Amino acid sequence: METKNILDVEKFVVACNDMLTGKFLDLNKRLDKFLSVMTNSEDIIDLLADALEDFEDEVEFDKAFSVDKKTGVATVSIPTNETKRLALSAMIFNGIINDQINANQFLETYFQDKKLTPMQCFLEKIIKPYRDIICKTFELDTDITVEDIKKQIEAEKYLKKQEEKSAEEAQFPYLDKLLEEIVKTSNQILAILKFEKKRTDALDDLEFVVNSIIQACQKRDLMVINGLVIGLNYVSKKFKNTRHLVSDLNVIIYDYYEYLAGAAAPKEDIDADDIEYDEDEEDFEEDDD
Repeated sequence: METKNILDVEKFVVACNDMLTGKFLDLNKRLDKFLSVMTNSEDIIDLLADALEDFEDEVEFDKAFSVDKKTGVATVSIPTNETKRLALSAMIFNGIINDQINANQFLETYFQDKKLTPMQCFLEKIIKPYRDIICKTFELDTDITVEDIKKQIEAEKYLKKQEEKSAEEAQFPYLDKLLEEIVKTSNQILAILKFEKKRTDALDDLEFVVNSIIQACQKRDLMVINGLVIGLNYVSKKFKNTRHLVSDLNVIIYDYYEYLAGAAAPKEDIDADDIEYDEDEEDFEEDDD
């Protein structure tokens, strides 16, 4: 059976096992928690919806549980058909938690056993087969544990990351190398700024932008990096000793996009000596030639 979320089914199997191995007196409360896990699984609900579609509640219940009016002897005849068994179990669960079935009276009447208590007999005859049918349907082991689920969640997270990385590499080949170069150049800018003699607002702004570029690299967000480098071009204007590195950052990113676009030839590197610095305006711009 094709599943939408196998983890939710597995969580329910664990809840079944908790019921089977736990000790409790109030079946209503325990079933309420048990069913809250079950109803979180869309796959199980779909399975039950199919089972209940043509299920005649009262008829099937009376066939399964009856008391001889003359002798008072209770007879239990649970269907062997798995679909009917699922539907009957779901009907019993619903009846108990909605007080349509008195749990204590129901167990005392129909689940007497020489070796087991009525509660243990109910678990053995109703909960365990219910779990087993679910496991069989979804091809799961009956002894699933919480640790198994945790490991599976971690494995799925890892697989998802790997798939995302593969998709990213297909869309942005050599991205790791690009980000490495950007971080390296950004750290070089920060190192140079350490030698600034005076702490100014302009210096604070520049350091903030450069650190933001490094953070965007850690998040692998090219769009944010592009925007920050554009901002860097403006906030770095007053710092002549960093202009060659700012130029390098622009070239690195430009060349990468040229590569992605499949350009025949990458743009030639902009040399720091080709940038004209205006002493009066404390600005710099590219030569036109």
